Amino acid sequence: MRFQDAARLRYKITLPLILVLALAALYLFHTILIERKNLIDTQNLLSGLRTTAVEMLTAPEGLSHDSTIQIFNSIIEELQNYPEDSRLSNLLDNENSNLFGSADIFLKAITSGDNKATTAAARKLDSSISMVSGDICKISDYFHVNRVKYEYGILFLICILVALHHFLVDRPMHEELIRCAREKEVSKSTIKKLAERDTLTNLPGRMKFYEESEKAVSTATRYGSDLALIKMDIHDFKTINQKHGQKAGDKILAGFARVVRKNLRRPDSFFRVGGDKFIILAPHTSVTNAKNLTEKINKLISTTKSLKAVPFTMNTGIAMCEHGETGESLLKKVDLALNESKKYGPGTVYTHPESAKPAE
Repeated sequence: MRFQDAARLRYKITLPLILVLALAALYLFHTILIERKNLIDTQNLLSGLRTTAVEMLTAPEGLSHDSTIQIFNSIIEELQNYPEDSRLSNLLDNENSNLFGSADIFLKAITSGDNKATTAAARKLDSSISMVSGDICKISDYFHVNRVKYEYGILFLICILVALHHFLVDRPMHEELIRCAREKEVSKSTIKKLAERDTLTNLPGRMKFYEESEKAVSTATRYGSDLALIKMDIHDFKTINQKHGQKAGDKILAGFARVVRKNLRRPDSFFRVGGDKFIILAPHTSVTNAKNLTEKINKLISTTKSLKAVPFTMNTGIAMCEHGETGESLLKKVDLALNESKKYGPGTVYTHPESAKPAE
């Protein structure tokens, strides 16, 4: 299984589980709050019921109980309005406590004015309220302890899943992204090197030449030093390839590059700028020295044993850097010089500008 597929599968497993557990924890927390509020409200109503009953018992004789009875009835009515299937409704309507029955008896005793019956009814009501209140406290403690346990259990599972998600998904994905980024950088570097250097001759390519020529021209024009650009082209190289094959042509290119590179000065730069075209960037080189260098190269071609298998000759153009020159203008001049060289036949060296017949 590929890394992306495995990571996608882990995401499909861990994220929904974390989401479901988080929703369950949120629902449980919400339930705890609602239940706690209901229990507190019920306890407050029971306390209000007891307080109201005490007010009616301790009220002076002859004082009307109408307003207090109305409050008492409103509390009883609110307690009776709890949903029948709720836990609190079952506690309030319990046969053992008989809260509503005790409240009804107490109201009848208050209305009758029988002190003895009222006292007995008040004790019964107080006992019922205490019983219900105690049951509510027990249930509240039990309910909250268990719900809190569930809440912590869910939160613990969420923490475990988040940790697993981090170590099984996020961390490997992060490492994979870093690895891909590094591979991308390596690929970019490799592509750049391949673009800058020719694999057959191991010479710098056209891009590197443009970069180096601009620097060399800038230096030469700034300090007024000599700079020669020598461009060479194997004469009728296409025919050589057709006659002797591409392998023979590759051997010529590689052998020529190797021989010339060995015989250049350290400051000189040698480039393959495409096909059978080569350029020498020679700083601090006068036009005379540039011609001498091209004559030396032509002699090496004819005398080097490794280059005698398939005889070939060169056409060469020379251009000198002048004041106000740019890399682009110097390249145009050397291209013109090379084209002029080809007009005079193979082995010709032409210098731009030059009005006389080029040297051979």
